Amino acid sequence: MAERVLVVDDQPAALRALANELEDAGFDVAVARDGAEAWESFCSRRPAAVVTDLVMPNGDGMELLGRIREQSDVPVILFSAHGSIETAVSALKAGADDFVPTTRFDADRLVQMVRDAIDPASSSTTLAIEERLVGESPFMVAARRRLEGLAPLGTPVLVVGEPGVGCSTAIQALHDLGSSRSRSLCRIDAGDFGARTPVRSLGAIHLRGALELTVEAQSFLLRKLRAGPEGGAEPFPRVFVSSREPLAHVSQEGALDPELAHILARFEVRIPPLRDRLEDVPELARVLIDRACARIGRRRMRISPRVMAYLQAQEWPGNVTELETVLERAVAYSRGRDITKSTVEDVVADLAENLASLRATRERRQRQSLIDALRRTGGNITQTAELLGKSRSAVYRLIEKHGIRLTREG
Repeated sequence: MAERVLVVDDQPAALRALANELEDAGFDVAVARDGAEAWESFCSRRPAAVVTDLVMPNGDGMELLGRIREQSDVPVILFSAHGSIETAVSALKAGADDFVPTTRFDADRLVQMVRDAIDPASSSTTLAIEERLVGESPFMVAARRRLEGLAPLGTPVLVVGEPGVGCSTAIQALHDLGSSRSRSLCRIDAGDFGARTPVRSLGAIHLRGALELTVEAQSFLLRKLRAGPEGGAEPFPRVFVSSREPLAHVSQEGALDPELAHILARFEVRIPPLRDRLEDVPELARVLIDRACARIGRRRMRISPRVMAYLQAQEWPGNVTELETVLERAVAYSRGRDITKSTVEDVVADLAENLASLRATRERRQRQSLIDALRRTGGNITQTAELLGKSRSAVYRLIEKHGIRLTREG
């Protein structure tokens, strides 16, 4: 029998969309449009998990969470388009299993979060490092060896790699198998981090995109790291940082304080792009296909050497994440037990077209947002950086990237 999930949102379109995603994933979904209706549904037929909006009438998400926690440990995942870091921490402290800002909504990720919340034993967080970061290439063996050595320590760790290679997976492993595992890990975009970020209840923080740290945030973080994990008025969480490129290089360009860059990069683990370890594709493919079959509810599927050779011949600009998406869709679209080459080719072509369109749209929006900010500030880089929530060096890189000519108003 399918597990029952209660979804709560006062926006009908969003409610139906989320319910459809969970139903497609095999869940029995009940819906509610506000806190009161959700509580009535919860009491009449207790679900295996609850996914609820934070802001809604007749009892918001936090109130619903409180009522549930008074009598049940059923997993509760909160989401909101208005959520801040403070809100996320408050939700976790109040007993939520996770908090999802819908400004960065990922339906596949949310579905997986529900699965993991209902059945923690099947969650990737319980797996050893070699089961999370798959591959026997020299690159991956070295990366896993470093992660295993660093996990028990309390030191900051820098994980370097392109989007999609598994930096977040590596950091989750460092936390789950390390010194901070008894308390929660909070992922924070570096541009949102600062002295007012509530970190008291956290065991570790994952700062995503070190180059986006503001000057003030760098100064604050440097003071805390100088003091050590037990320094200052209260203990500071363990710090994990992910970056697309090594920090030694960017600190020379002035993007980061050199001392801070040195501290963060003291213990560095690099996760290679998939194109540099194509020998790992067969093992990765088998693991990802098995996981997709388990998620979707299919019997174990087969892949021929011919299809595997095709997969190994691709460049995979989206790295492991792209390979996983292709294989999950291939599993879903296949009729028999064999994944055919034509099915995989169709999925790869569709995905490439969609990604190209998405990237072009993002680039246009990013460029226009930058131009608008520069106009509003009269070309003042410091004010533009503040307006966009980025560092000055990040703004200069965007200006160069988009070929924008600076003109200062008189």
